Formats: sequence, structure tokens, C-alpha cells
Amino acid sequence: MKEEKINAYYLRLSLEDGDVAEGSAAESLSIASQRMCITQYIAENSLPGDNFIEFADDGYSGTNMERPAVQRLLELVREGRVKTIIVRDLSRFARNYLQAGHYLEFIFPMYEVRFISINDRYDSEVYGENPVGLDLAIKNLLNEMYSRDISRKIKSTVDLKKRRGEYVYGTAPYGYKKGSERNTIVPDEEAAVTVRRIFSLASEQVSVSEIARILNKEKIPTPSAHLARYRSSKYKVYPYWSWDSVKNILVNRIYTGDTEIFKSHVVKVGSSHTKQIPPPEREIAEGTHEALISHELYEMAQKTIKSHKKKAHTAEINPLTSKLICGCCGSKLSKGKPQNKTWACTKARYTDETDCRFVKINEEEITGIILRAIQKECALADLSWSEQRQIYTQSKQEKQRLSEKLKIGEKALAKLEKEKEELLIMAVERKIAQDSYQKQKEEMRQKTASLNAEIAELQRQIDELQKQDQEFEAKNKSAEKLGALQNIDNLTPEIMQKLVKKVTVYPEKRIEIAWNFADNIVPFLK
Repeated sequence: MKEEKINAYYLRLSLEDGDVAEGSAAESLSIASQRMCITQYIAENSLPGDNFIEFADDGYSGTNMERPAVQRLLELVREGRVKTIIVRDLSRFARNYLQAGHYLEFIFPMYEVRFISINDRYDSEVYGENPVGLDLAIKNLLNEMYSRDISRKIKSTVDLKKRRGEYVYGTAPYGYKKGSERNTIVPDEEAAVTVRRIFSLASEQVSVSEIARILNKEKIPTPSAHLARYRSSKYKVYPYWSWDSVKNILVNRIYTGDTEIFKSHVVKVGSSHTKQIPPPEREIAEGTHEALISHELYEMAQKTIKSHKKKAHTAEINPLTSKLICGCCGSKLSKGKPQNKTWACTKARYTDETDCRFVKINEEEITGIILRAIQKECALADLSWSEQRQIYTQSKQEKQRLSEKLKIGEKALAKLEKEKEELLIMAVERKIAQDSYQKQKEEMRQKTASLNAEIAELQRQIDELQKQDQEFEAKNKSAEKLGALQNIDNLTPEIMQKLVKKVTVYPEKRIEIAWNFADNIVPFLK
């Protein structure tokens, strides 16, 4: 049964909308107001279908289409599952006039999507095949210019606040909490004690990894655990300190009372892509808040980080890198230096309290296991592929038989239609009695219905076989390449990248392999 198409309405609110940046957005532009306007329009115009689904992006710019809800909606459009899209006005959907015009004039008509913009009085069902129109195109252009202008003004306002020392960066860093005055931070004494201790240990030349081990041994809550406990449970909790979590604190200049104003910048207005600014080039605002440590202590800690900095190993590209996963915590396995031969969970370096310390395996052993598994799967794929070729040949023969039967049915239907015309002429010319005419007419109607049903079923079977053939041909190349790998005797990074998604290692060396080719070749491996 064909899936019924959905009707959708789209809502969007962002910092570009008037006074939203100052926390007092006009109700006329709010999500709730847009929803009310659209539902009222649906009721007043008695639009067909009651399966309207809401898609909303709250806090996203309209100058690009990189918004989660609109992307989900457009994916459904590309799948042919959307009948109608309603927006309050076109700027809610897109402020980029070229993108808006592209969807309205090409994409939506191609997928037979009716697009309605209430305030613009635009309905694609009314416009039909006509272009969107100059008035709407000009409005799109003005929307884009307005949006970019507002974005620049908001950025200038935020930049000015940063330079004045106001904290407008979102969540307060570990060791601080939001102050009672707006855009300020004050020490969070419970966490501040840990921050000071971390810097103190680092100044004594204690390595970053050793600091993490000390904190875990003493069961000090991690930054994410502290955040979830006192502020919001929506954050993901990492229960153990690691090299990264300690190092992120040690390099953060904010604990000296200074703020690095810009650590990154947006590539262009309306874009979500950012570019990191190198630390020496970052602008610094001094004395913006209460310091937790002195500048001298901060500089001493930086020397410790540099002296214990992770060494970058070059030359060797190991096929197992980033592919081995700990079955206990989900972290990646590492072996450290290239000459090391044992892969182990990185979390085990920082705590002895989890089963992660039992997750370790010799490189030669795991390489052999993966290699044999690949050979086995490829051999199975090659065998199943041979069987599928026979099925494909039989499928083509069956499709030919059904096509011939379909032609016979269509000819019989055409002949029956001609006989019905002749019968009607005989009845009009009174060459046949009325009761005889009615009887033959009913018999012909039943035969026509039977033939139509038979033809529809034959066409359905042919379409199904055609779909199977297309899937077979699409997978032909992948399956043949896979079968050719059954004789490999060396595990390379290229082979691992193509075939293996991940290898999960559990305590006692239990192994699970997830394949990249499963979705494509699975019909041939059953």
C-alpha cells in the first residue's frame, strides 16, 4: 500500500528577529505566534488532510539552510513524502533569495509539493507552472539583505560586550558559575578548589596523566558530572578524568581573571562554519572577573604541559588506528608508541576502578582475527553472489514470461472494448433485444473488471522484479570487489577503511566486528 503523503508547516526563530538578542522578542515573530497563525489559516481554508506535522528551528539563522528541522523536512520532500508545506512568511523558510527561488521554482514543483506563504499571499497551487514573480523575488532579496544587516549589528553588539569584559559565552567554565548581575561569572568554590589544585600539581611538574589519575583515585567529580549535578542533567556525563579534561583546564587563561575574547570567528555572515584563531593572535581582555590562580602559577603550569606534551609519531600509518573500541566504555584503544605491540583502553591509564583495565589485546593477534574474518566474509559473499547470479537469470526469464502474458491480457482487453462498442451499436439499431443487450453488457463488464485486475497484478509483479533487478545491478560491482578480497594476506589501512566500521574488544578478548559493507551486501550473505 502506497504511503500517504504528509502535510507540514515550518516555524523558525533566530537572533536575527528584532529584539530577540536583547531577550524581548516581539510576540508577532515568536514560535507560538507563527504556530497560531498557521493553524488558524489551516482551519479557515479547510485544507485537505488532517495529518499536519510541525517542523521548528528555534535559534537558527535564515541566511542558510543548515538547520536540523528544515533539513529533515527537505529530506522527506526528496523522498516524495510531502504534499504541502505552509510557512507564516517566506523569510521563515529562507532569507537567501537565490535558495528560496530555487526551491519554489524547481525543487517543490518537481516533487509536486504545494508551498504556501501566508503573509506573502503566495500559494504554488494558484501560481501553477508560472514563476514565483518579481514582487516575491524582490522581497526575498530584501529579506536576505535585512538578515545579514541584523546579523552584523548583533555581532557588533556582542563583540562590544566581550571587550567590556561581560561574559556572553554561554555556560560558565568549570570553577565558575553565573553571577547575580547579568553577564558576569563568580567563583564556584566547590569546583574552584579542584581547579587550584590542578594548577598547583602542574606547577610541581606532575604530568597531566598523573593529575587525572590522582583526581580519579580521590573520586573528584569531573567537570561534566559537576555540571549535570548542579546545573542541568541534559549534559552528557564523563565519569572519569582524562588527559584531555585536565589539559583543557590548564590551558584556559580564564582562571587568571583574563578572558580570551575571540578563540574563533565565523567564516562569513549567516554561516555556521568557524575558523580557530591561533592562541598568540587572540585578543585578551584583562581583569574581567575574579581570578582563581595567579598569572605566575598559570605560566608554570604551561611549562609542565610543554615538557610532558604528547609526542607526535610520524611515518607509520597503522590500519588498526581509530578502529579498535573498548567494549566497556566505548573509548578508542591505543598502543602509544609505534614499537608497542599491545592495544589497550585509554581510560585504563587514568583509573583502576573499571573493567577497562582488562581490555587489551596483542596487535598481531587482533590483526590475524580481523584478516581471517575478512577472508571468511568475502568468501561467503563470493559464494552467495554466484547463487544470486542464477536467481537474477531466473528473474529475467520470469519477467519476460510475465511481459508476454501482459501483452496477451492487454490485447484481450482491447478486443473486449471493441466488442462492447459493437454491442452498443446493435442495441441502438435495435438488432438485439434489450434484455439480451443488458445480459451481454453485464458479462462484458465482469470480463473487463477481471482482465483489469489480472493486468494490474501482472504489472505489479513485473515492477517488483524490475526493482529487484535494479538493486542487483547496483550491488554487482560492490559484491564482485568484495569477493575478490577473499585471498588477501595483508591488512592495510585502505582495506580496513573500506570494509571495517569498528572492532569492539571486550575483557577476556571477546571480539565483535561491525562491517561497512553490511547494508550493501547483506542480501547476498543470508
